Amino acid sequence: MTAGEQPTVRGPAFWLGTAPSLALGTLSCLFLFAMMLLTFVDVAGRYLFSSPLPAAYELVAFTMPCIIFCALPGINLRDGHVTIDLLDTFVPYALRRSQRVTVHLVSAAVMLFIAWQLAARARDHLRFEQVTDELYLPLWPFSTMMSVLSVVASITLLVAAYGQLRGIEVAPRIVEEEAS
Repeated sequence: MTAGEQPTVRGPAFWLGTAPSLALGTLSCLFLFAMMLLTFVDVAGRYLFSSPLPAAYELVAFTMPCIIFCALPGINLRDGHVTIDLLDTFVPYALRRSQRVTVHLVSAAVMLFIAWQLAARARDHLRFEQVTDELYLPLWPFSTMMSVLSVVASITLLVAAYGQLRGIEVAPRIVEEEAS
């Protein structure tokens, strides 16, 4: 390890934070590509053949939460959220690490609350056999998926808090080739 290089996380923190965020990030990209392809086919069908793709709006509406909730753990791990740093100048440098740890812990608690609410919604969707309007797809699998991914996002927030506390880089680095 060279000077200035931070140690990267290994062991359970890797398997609880980095590995799921990479896998879900890839899945999020696949959902985004599927949504893009679906929109292309719908628009091409609408304008070239006067026959849009049936239920395209509904399919896109279900693809969006898949993209968002799959990408959320990676964004949490990399601190990729939009932040407002108005008060950061008033926080002493010695307290900034504990401030970041506290933000990660509070965010993890909020994500667990969201997961709990989504699980309750999924239970209601299952109990009342709610379905979509056009394709008659059951709603409970989507609510359940969002609830589970919210738990994964909260775990990655806990891993990020652990990394901040220990001074370890937990987010995977994107390796860029240097220009020769």
